[in-house]
Amino acid sequence: MTPDKLILQISKGQIEPFYFLYGPEVFYQTEIIQTLLKQSITDDNRDFNLETFDAQESNVNHWLGSAKTLSFLGGIKLVIVRNLQDAIPQDKEAQALIDYAENPIPEACLVVTSNKVDRKRKLFKMLTGLKTAIPCEAPKENELISWVRKRAEESNYSLSSNAARVLVNRVGARPGILAKELEKTLIYAGANKLISEKDVAEVVGESKTENIFALTEALKTKNPETALRLLNNQINHGEEPIKILGTIAWQFRMIWEVKHYQKKNMPSGQIAKAMGANPYVVDKALQHTGRFSTQKLRSGYLELVKADRSLKSTSQDPLAVMQTLVLNLCL
Repeated sequence: MTPDKLILQISKGQIEPFYFLYGPEVFYQTEIIQTLLKQSITDDNRDFNLETFDAQESNVNHWLGSAKTLSFLGGIKLVIVRNLQDAIPQDKEAQALIDYAENPIPEACLVVTSNKVDRKRKLFKMLTGLKTAIPCEAPKENELISWVRKRAEESNYSLSSNAARVLVNRVGARPGILAKELEKTLIYAGANKLISEKDVAEVVGESKTENIFALTEALKTKNPETALRLLNNQINHGEEPIKILGTIAWQFRMIWEVKHYQKKNMPSGQIAKAMGANPYVVDKALQHTGRFSTQKLRSGYLELVKADRSLKSTSQDPLAVMQTLVLNLCL
């Protein structure tokens, strides 16, 4: 089960007596726990029906003892244990937790979280095999756009596909940050319920990838003034020349590969799937392929190799190397 589906179930009052939330996306752990709190805990019963533990500062006996304590006025006793990965129970305690997870008390809800799991350990192998074990991982790249649009809809806003694509491209596969940036965008939009690309662009800062696209655009149109300005801007903001070079090289490879598939008359969606790339990035590259011949891409790549060797030489000024590269690519 995915975190989003679990949140929907809990919102409908369908709460299981045991959950194991594991994986690197603490954002999802937090959202699930907040939904449980909203459904089962009130100001009146909080002191009696809610107890939280840190695995490093407590033990299994504390967690199970709390879960077995009667709840207040018949409500659900919510017990939250965080960071199991930091203090993994051994032997008898681990077995006690396994036994409880297999036959939990219906009147309680014990939630155990772990940012990492070692499936070689019996405890983790058993916990991750439960039906109520929820992997908290970032959505797959091809699911991010629909994920963002759905979150906007839940707040009664409509996020266009292009706007969602821009947001995902600028933030990346980081649901916690995506959610925060989306929230900022919705606040910015205010009464305007239809979110456009412009709204996203106004709120969410440009990514380095987009800056490189702008630099590539200047290079392909043989506009050395704009290209040098973009280059100097990145370096002035602390970006390392070798990283800029690497990103430009990646862009050239991207255009080259997209051009290869384009010759097979494949649509952009199939190209993105074949390459395992972000559809937005592929669409951007498709705008350039007609202006770059294979020979131009090959000669440009040779210039990039030459610049790479020069940057790794301590005798040359990195900025001068990059400026020379830009001028040569604009020829």
